[in-house]
Amino acid sequence: MEFDSKNNVVMIKKYFLLLLAAILLTGVHGQNRQVDLSQNIPLQDILKKAKKQKKHVLLDFGSPRCSPCLFIKNKIFTIDSVADFINERFVSVDYTEGPEKKRLSKIYEVYTEPVLLICDANGRVMHRMEGKCTAGEMMARLRQGLDVKNNLTAQKLMYDNGNRSSEFLINYLETLHIAGLRTQRDSVLHNIFSPSFHVDSLKTPKYWNVFLCYNESPVSREGSYVFKHREEFYKLFGEQIVNGKIDQMFNGKLRTYTYGQTPPIESKEYRDILECLQNTDYPKSTEWLIYLMPAQYKFKDWMAMVKAIDHAIDFNIPKGKDKQTYMIMMSRQICWYSDNYETLTYALKWIDRAIKSSDNSQKQKLQDEREQIIEKMNELKP
Repeated sequence: MEFDSKNNVVMIKKYFLLLLAAILLTGVHGQNRQVDLSQNIPLQDILKKAKKQKKHVLLDFGSPRCSPCLFIKNKIFTIDSVADFINERFVSVDYTEGPEKKRLSKIYEVYTEPVLLICDANGRVMHRMEGKCTAGEMMARLRQGLDVKNNLTAQKLMYDNGNRSSEFLINYLETLHIAGLRTQRDSVLHNIFSPSFHVDSLKTPKYWNVFLCYNESPVSREGSYVFKHREEFYKLFGEQIVNGKIDQMFNGKLRTYTYGQTPPIESKEYRDILECLQNTDYPKSTEWLIYLMPAQYKFKDWMAMVKAIDHAIDFNIPKGKDKQTYMIMMSRQICWYSDNYETLTYALKWIDRAIKSSDNSQKQKLQDEREQIIEKMNELKP
């Protein structure tokens, strides 16, 4: 029995070593292919190569400092199945800098990163993809881009020719969403949520999912209906999901009006949002109002704006970390947009208070922002 036991131990060790070797070899050799990306070369050279090889063209617009761009290059384009699929079908080029990137960005209307364009060998766009995605999503998008009956160009043609079936419009919405073409997406959305649309239909999974994915305004006809009848929607789809959508809509508009470069008060949507939040018991309404109430004075009366911000801070409406974030965001906004010297003294006061309550990892960045405020004050000093 002792002999058998020793033999078992020896055999187990052998199996373990063989298994370890197999794992190591897989790690070394299993995932070693990547997309063949040329760098910043003229498009005409790429098109010539594509015609010669009878392939399509994949244009990748990014930058060395863009984390989603780096994720796609380092984590997605290095997966064997993705790399093989692309290399077999495309001549690919990566535009990260230089005059050719600038020229092509204007031609193809690329204003953000990352953006991937599938083109034919003449440089005509067939499909467009924007943003970070998984390997599975990448493969699905590439396959759709090559499908001449279902890619972005094909769907646009069907839409322009009058196809307004609900099934097609929902598919087209997703294609435009993936492409990052928000204006076109919202226009298509209005065909679904038209004035004749029965808002009760939002209680069905089909139209709820459309609303969940694509509606961005809390005061659109549909957004207002969901917000007003949220208790009913909680029962249908869950409180967490419904509130998550409500929060997403309001937070998105909050960023727009906080960092936007036009007077919010001139926007009907802004005025409707303000009225909505001033007349609701929704738990986060006060949190949003401390940002949105001062915004009514933005570009109109900077002193009234900083006093409204100061009152919110003095009344301790945002607390703890939220107060620190609030003071930082408001001081930035005043520094960026206001040319009123006195308002900058408020921005300096808020950033100083934020520095006192910040940890060491934040202090240097906030000190830099403080210097920017002082520099602007020196420029404007009476």
